[in-house]
Amino acid sequence: MNKLLILIFFALSLKSFGQSVTVNYDIDTTIFKVAEPLNLWLDFLNTKDDSLGSKYWNLKEVKKYGQTSYFLIEKELQFGMDNYLKLLSYSNIKVLSVKHIDEYFKITSIMEFKPKEKTSNVQYIFHVYAGIENGKLKLFNPLEINTKLNFNSTTIGYIKYHYPKFHNFNYELAKKQNDYLIDLSKKFKVNIDTVDYYFANSNSELLKVRGFDFLIANSGEEIPSGKADPINRIVYASGIGEYYPHELIHFLLNPHFPNCHLWINEGVATYFGMSRGKELDWHLKKLNKHLLEHPEINLNEMLELKTLDQYTDYRYVLGGLIIKKAFEKGSYELVKKMLNAGKEDTDFYGAIEKYLGIKRQELNTIIRQELKEKY
Repeated sequence: MNKLLILIFFALSLKSFGQSVTVNYDIDTTIFKVAEPLNLWLDFLNTKDDSLGSKYWNLKEVKKYGQTSYFLIEKELQFGMDNYLKLLSYSNIKVLSVKHIDEYFKITSIMEFKPKEKTSNVQYIFHVYAGIENGKLKLFNPLEINTKLNFNSTTIGYIKYHYPKFHNFNYELAKKQNDYLIDLSKKFKVNIDTVDYYFANSNSELLKVRGFDFLIANSGEEIPSGKADPINRIVYASGIGEYYPHELIHFLLNPHFPNCHLWINEGVATYFGMSRGKELDWHLKKLNKHLLEHPEINLNEMLELKTLDQYTDYRYVLGGLIIKKAFEKGSYELVKKMLNAGKEDTDFYGAIEKYLGIKRQELNTIIRQELKEKY
């Protein structure tokens, strides 16, 4: 779902009601020994404030992430609100189950807003854990615990790979990715740091390890994809396996080129590290076919273009083409100049003219002709 539509839906919901926290009828605490973790979760939600709620959370994660940022689910869906528990106070929370798993209690809940005209408004089904810290029961984010319970981990150089226990780990591909990252760091003359790399066959598997049993806007065909958590230096790659450098390139280069335009940023990651698990040439062939079928598309205004289809985004494929031309003309040094050219749209078009010799009003003709000849 488009983020704007979600925001509108949310704004309408705020006018309708406040928080309702309910517990599914079958969670009978007289039969199941789950009263303590259940009450801990309910007390946490009822604070309706991140700072107040921190006393129910484990101290290790509060210290690591901060007194208002420890509940990591908020990074997926927070509607721009700084206080996540306050956001939840505008929703309905339904506790579905509390299960004893190893030394933890897994608490699963639904977060939803009020239905509109027979249309449900479920945002996600998610889970957290309750466990003992320093003799007291506290709440925990699910990623680390789910990793321990359901994933294997292998470190190859700078990359710590996490993958489902049933997966037969491909050491050759994993080493190839680490070696490639080291090589790029030398070519771009930037420092390299460690990173956690989660991968699985589907995005649904990766969502579950992060604590989401259902997440809004996750319908349709499962396609290869990558997602980065730059604060915690974590990459999530679905349907791609041990080798998908795209997101790792962002980690490697973004801190060194803060003045980079978005299309250049994604173009570099696509040219050197693929997109949706496909090399740039694969996307360029699709782009050429699409442009031949749509002569009305004006590449002089390329930044106004959005998505070609589910697999190919214009900023990735056209950004990748621009970087391809820069690399062919001036190797890494010219690519670095493009990365430093500026964030504004005028900087983007200006860099193309300055470094590639193509004026903005010539882009449509030159790019179409080049694609037609090569693809």
